[in-house]
Amino acid sequence: MPSGAGCNAPHGGGGAGVTATQDRTSGARTPRPRRSRAELRALLVQGGLEVLREDGLGSGAEHLTFKRVFERVAVSTGTRVTNASVIGRLWENQAAFQSEVLAHVAADEVVDQEHAVMAAVSGVAESADLSTIASRRSVLRELFRVTAEANLQVGTASRSWATVIGVWALASGARGTANTDRIHEAIGRSHAATDRRSIAATEALMEFLGLRVRHPLTADQFSRSCSALVEGCALRDRAGQRIRGIELPTGPDGEVQEWTILGIGMDALAEQFFEPDPDWTPDGVDRSVAPPGGWASAGTGIDPSGTVDG
Repeated sequence: MPSGAGCNAPHGGGGAGVTATQDRTSGARTPRPRRSRAELRALLVQGGLEVLREDGLGSGAEHLTFKRVFERVAVSTGTRVTNASVIGRLWENQAAFQSEVLAHVAADEVVDQEHAVMAAVSGVAESADLSTIASRRSVLRELFRVTAEANLQVGTASRSWATVIGVWALASGARGTANTDRIHEAIGRSHAATDRRSIAATEALMEFLGLRVRHPLTADQFSRSCSALVEGCALRDRAGQRIRGIELPTGPDGEVQEWTILGIGMDALAEQFFEPDPDWTPDGVDRSVAPPGGWASAGTGIDPSGTVDG
């Protein structure tokens, strides 16, 4: 390989080569530390993720090229890399590299969205009135109202979330190759991890509010339904469709509150999935009479027919 061709691995070796730099004072060339293939692979994948974060996904991964990523890595770390350093050594070709970067994106669990939601939950839970079935239903309704808004705010502002959804959409139209299968496997792992946390959060919510799931439904089904609503509504919100700003008299004493379509949908799901747990007995909770007609008639709220009572 010609001299100065970049970061080249020695024949038969496990290293990824070195790049020499020149000391400005002495003129001596100082070799950079040798990177292992695993280190170089991780460095390039990270560079690819940074390119996607800056430029977005566009219509695909066409701008996620070795050239762009090599330039990015050279600027950020001083490591110079060439095609000969990676093709056939780290990846079979550029398409295989792109699929690995996209698989990392697909596996992103968007924890900033979960943090925003948990902050909204904490704000409501701190002042929650759990003394009656009606008040517990009102707390649940308020939780959905504020967490829906938190989800949409993150979905609108987060570039990483938009890129994750973009990769999901790209992958849905392609199957059957090693590269696309890798992305689908990453999406499956991400969904499984998110579902586990969502189910745990749902179960904690039921315990906090004295709820149980109506037979034969499950907490898993509720969590997946809410996740699908969040993803779909956030996409429409980013597209500028009217998702927010719906005023309903659901506050204390019929006070008007601002809702989102997402919050209304989650609240409607709760009406179908949950019921008061008769074995839940915290101090001060009045469980002597179940509200006729379900939770929709227990205080303010939205009933399945679409009307609002105040």
